[in-house]
Amino acid sequence: MSHSHSAVGHALAHPKPLKGSRMEVRASDLDYIASSFELKDLFTRLAVGVSYTTIVAEHVLNNHTKKHELWISPQYYSTSTQRHIGYFRSGFAKVYGTDNIFVTNANCHLSAKDRADKYYAKNAMTIVDATLPDVDKPRLRESTRRGTIVSCITRLDLARRNMTKGIPLDAIDSDTFYNLQGMTHFLEMLQETTDIDEVRAAVNAHIALNNPRNS
Repeated sequence: MSHSHSAVGHALAHPKPLKGSRMEVRASDLDYIASSFELKDLFTRLAVGVSYTTIVAEHVLNNHTKKHELWISPQYYSTSTQRHIGYFRSGFAKVYGTDNIFVTNANCHLSAKDRADKYYAKNAMTIVDATLPDVDKPRLRESTRRGTIVSCITRLDLARRNMTKGIPLDAIDSDTFYNLQGMTHFLEMLQETTDIDEVRAAVNAHIALNNPRNS
């Protein structure tokens, strides 16, 4: 019997295996988890939400806060898969609320990393570094330049939340966190600068200062 999308979305929150049309919940083997996971692990993976054949959401237990979390893939898929993600999100939110829903690439069993791993924050900063020169591209509207700054801040805010929320202090990589903060403060300064020519000059100076060829 094929269950409704809503029922499958709700099943991920419990969690229990359930299969619908083109989406399903696969529950983890809890006996295996109990015997193989050490107490030092930050998270225990309880179940995954699958759209077609792709893991797009994961229900985990935060062993530090003892709270349940939903990890959702940030990738954009087809319209139908995006709807499936919406069912997983709403099903979880009905049981646990929205405060512990995270958008992260960590919801993949091919990787041993969790959402707090410094890799994801460093990757966010790499993307921001690659995007920042767009602020000074010729023949762009001021709104487009400022929109780029806003999108960069949003990306870093997401990375910081994933890296720190519900994470013990000794598990946070301090160097990565301070670099993340520093970049965010720089972008916020750009956002508050009213003269767009000053913004472009500051971006150029930042790029020149941080270009490895200038070391």
